[in-house]
Amino acid sequence: MQKTSVKIPKVESVDYASHYSFLGSCFSEHLSAKMKENGFTVSANPFGVIFNPISLADLLLGDDEVLEDSVFERDGVALSWLANSTCFTYAEKTLKTQLVELRKEFLNSLSSSKILFVTFGTAWVYEKNSTHQIVANCHKVPNKNFTKRLLTVEEITEKWSQLIEKLNLESDLKLIFTVSPVRHVKDGLVENARSKAVLLNAVHKLNDKYSNVGYFPAYELMLDEMRDYAFYKKDGLHPNEIAVDEIWKRFKEAYFTEQTDSICKEYEKIRMLFAHRSLHPASEKAKEFELNREKKLEDFKLRFPSFNRGGR
Repeated sequence: MQKTSVKIPKVESVDYASHYSFLGSCFSEHLSAKMKENGFTVSANPFGVIFNPISLADLLLGDDEVLEDSVFERDGVALSWLANSTCFTYAEKTLKTQLVELRKEFLNSLSSSKILFVTFGTAWVYEKNSTHQIVANCHKVPNKNFTKRLLTVEEITEKWSQLIEKLNLESDLKLIFTVSPVRHVKDGLVENARSKAVLLNAVHKLNDKYSNVGYFPAYELMLDEMRDYAFYKKDGLHPNEIAVDEIWKRFKEAYFTEQTDSICKEYEKIRMLFAHRSLHPASEKAKEFELNREKKLEDFKLRFPSFNRGGR
């Protein structure tokens, strides 16, 4: 049987001298972690993992007052309707200050970023009945307080057009969208397919509309190239390590310059040396090995000063 393959245009825009930002679903965490691991300077998901496109855009479009108004208290914990439940404190005032500061820091990082990678997870959203606000997370508040609905392509493109045009006025930032290959099947596979169809349509409309917008087909790589449960975790929903590594390989092929790829491969060999654990750490041979790998790392850093060792 002939294997189907996804053609990805070669862009060659990722280098070690630049900063990169990531927003979105849990798959954006995989990509940003790979970038960090390989020594790139990265900012990622300051408000935690967020799955729907509207909440993501609202975080960057809204002002401080919008962020502060999103904070509420539940069972002695301060949370935000615009953030993941990992963003919490035990005092509303503290969380309000923290959210404003997090957004300020992320916007500052965006101003110096070369690319913002955005991963949409789902087009299914929950609206608060009292305010009609689309929330990023229900925080285990009873379902009766929300109305669940499917976003339209127009809602997503209109909201993200506002954000893209705002960012275009402030920087030369490039945006690359992905649709998460993670299957959101709590309500069924048909509903998941409807959601992904909306997201795919929306990102391609944005890609067609703006010259600084691109698309990386992580979703298609998972479904059309790998398309086997051997590439999923035991839950049958999330890509496993093999799948993430394969998508990362295709990501590098598409976006790494020849020099970036060469530096990355060299660092990977050094990283493997630091992953090694000696059976006899106090032996002369082990000490010699440690000195040798430190020397290799120092030589590497001298040759590539823009490399961010924080990823090791």
